[in-house]
Amino acid sequence: RWPYAADQQLVRQYAHWVKMVPWQLFCTFTFAWKVSDEQAEGIFAGFINRLERILKRNVAFVCGHEKRLSGCGKPACGRHFHVLLASEVPLKAAVVEFFWKEMAGNRSDDSGAQVESYDSEQNGVSYVLKAINQEAGNWSFRKLQLFHPEARSLQNSTVRFRRALRRQHARAFAK
Repeated sequence: RWPYAADQQLVRQYAHWVKMVPWQLFCTFTFAWKVSDEQAEGIFAGFINRLERILKRNVAFVCGHEKRLSGCGKPACGRHFHVLLASEVPLKAAVVEFFWKEMAGNRSDDSGAQVESYDSEQNGVSYVLKAINQEAGNWSFRKLQLFHPEARSLQNSTVRFRRALRRQHARAFAK
């Protein structure tokens, strides 16, 4: 009966669906300087593209965008991302940290990237999706259809995949 109960249920449903992907890394990415939304999203897209070029393999992600001030266990930062990564080859945390800091700058406290192995027993998926319905947050994803066991039939059509997600979202929100 709480006003936010529908949002919590929706996040749980998305989290359940996204948990089926074989994630490799859980990451928190911040910037060394103040960035606009457009800059932040451009840097993140460039970072993923660079990882794919270096690995010569696809990289899937679910990214929770946050604009609110958060410490995330580190000194407070503004715009930041919580990200789950999966690839067709093993991803090394140190490599991901290095490339993020190279693109987003190295903060003076060396906290620009916190990357750790994904632990399915933790609430990493829910944490990444926590701001899914908030005004100061958003989420994005890419190439999930390549890794999700239930999305294999959609792997040739990203448009159909997104449409299926929107329908699932509408059904969940209508309940």
